[in-house]
Amino acid sequence: MEKGYSLKRRAIRRWMYRKKLDPIIMATRLYLRVSVFKRMLKEKTEFNERQIRRLVYFMGARAAFNVIYFYTPEEREWVRKEAFGKKKGKKAWQTKK
Repeated sequence: MEKGYSLKRRAIRRWMYRKKLDPIIMATRLYLRVSVFKRMLKEKTEFNERQIRRLVYFMGARAAFNVIYFYTPEEREWVRKEAFGKKKGKKAWQTKK
């Protein structure tokens, strides 16, 4: 069985508003119909791996990390370390070299 993740509805809508994107564009990028995309957000339905992968490429890793709903704080922390590689408290993109 494939593990999926749902999205934080408010966070994804906020991101779409800031980027001036329509749900039509987001649904198209995820290969979904608009009605299905909206229903999945409303009902907190899990998106499959392919859709999450496309979301990460479209939004960028940092933005996608903030809209994906992880099952546990430990899983979220593990993904953050794997993706960004820094200790908690210092974000990889904010450290000085």
